[in-house]
Amino acid sequence: MQKELLQKQQVAEIGQHIGFEAGEEMVKKYFDQNPEHAYGNVMGREIIEKILAQPDCQGILITPGLDNEGGRHVVLAGVDSNRNVIVKYTCVDNTGNITSEEGIIGDRDGKVLDWWAL
Repeated sequence: MQKELLQKQQVAEIGQHIGFEAGEEMVKKYFDQNPEHAYGNVMGREIIEKILAQPDCQGILITPGLDNEGGRHVVLAGVDSNRNVIVKYTCVDNTGNITSEEGIIGDRDGKVLDWWAL
């Protein structure tokens, strides 16, 4: 019997376009069941591009979080091809020295918006 090699989906391939109607329906169902969570966060292109520009960054992990005052935010972190959060990475500077850089984690300044206000 031939065994099939089962592979996990590549991180860069995760996600698909579902269209506005399906997205709106999913959000409405969630908000109807969780009215206290009826908000959304907007992240700017610049922080998203900085996260994606890290070596081997294949996707972004989006996780809910609370700031020190209890305000709701989302936290973004790069994910590499091994499905690990990018906490540190190695790079070579323009003088040829190998350095360790801290992974980019966002966001502190994301804006909370109501879904229907978008």
